[in-house]
Amino acid sequence: MARQFAVEAADTRLRGVDTLGSDPPVLFVNGGFSTRRQWKRVIGRLAGQYRTVTYDARGRGASGTSSDYSLRGAVDDVDRVIEATALRRPILVGWSHGATIALCYAAEYPESIGGLVLIDGAYPVSVLDAAGRERMRRRFRRHGWSMRIPAGPNRSVRMSARDCAEVVVETDEVNGGLAADWAALRCPTVLVVPARNTTGGTANNMTGNATGNRTGNPAGTAAVHAVASDEYVTLLATTAGNRARILSEDPDVVAMAVGEVSRRGCTPGARSVRNVAPVVTSSLLLRAEPVERRGVLNELIA
Repeated sequence: MARQFAVEAADTRLRGVDTLGSDPPVLFVNGGFSTRRQWKRVIGRLAGQYRTVTYDARGRGASGTSSDYSLRGAVDDVDRVIEATALRRPILVGWSHGATIALCYAAEYPESIGGLVLIDGAYPVSVLDAAGRERMRRRFRRHGWSMRIPAGPNRSVRMSARDCAEVVVETDEVNGGLAADWAALRCPTVLVVPARNTTGGTANNMTGNATGNRTGNPAGTAAVHAVASDEYVTLLATTAGNRARILSEDPDVVAMAVGEVSRRGCTPGARSVRNVAPVVTSSLLLRAEPVERRGVLNELIA
């Protein structure tokens, strides 16, 4: 059984769906330009095992537009949804931009969550230099209109091209300072990273070529470092799917990650389980020895 809900958030209203199930509850935090509908297959795999809550962020899906699309506002909105739905220590599941939001929330309110599943995001590295930020803004000015083409009721992004670009730029900047938040984690955390770093979809096409990556895959190197350096973090699985369609192509992997966090318990102090085998054992990204790559990471985040 599911119920719709609305939450007042600053100058707008967020809308979401709360589906009954067992504890621990699971709260999903969307990618930067996606809606709650993109979790449909993941929730289908969880099929009543957990209480699940999804919502549309400001200016996306069924939620209202706003004058503030900042990461600060997005983190505050997570807190608003948790309070409005009376969730007790939920597992936060964030994808891409949503992973950054989830990690920031966990750092600010560590006693309010039971665990994290971070999907292809929250890597503690910034990949945009000044030129990359300007390229990003130009690309959104040129092509941002295409994101506003309706893809069906409550499925489109209703943000200006400028607002969309600033979401990407700010997220990249915040990611560059996340190393301390990773180090401070004291809850069970699973990191899911795609092995094949392809792009797809309008927003991903615009962001993928404007990042100005300077050394191969710095985000992947950062992911290796995060897993290697924190006893609370586990790499449960990698995926070979298109990163822009990871939720639809690999819902079983995401559901498995939720189950792993739940199994380890929602009490701070549950250590990482290191013997969990990756789903894709031929991953080119995450099976390399992290010690050898740490020097590259330090250069990137210095």
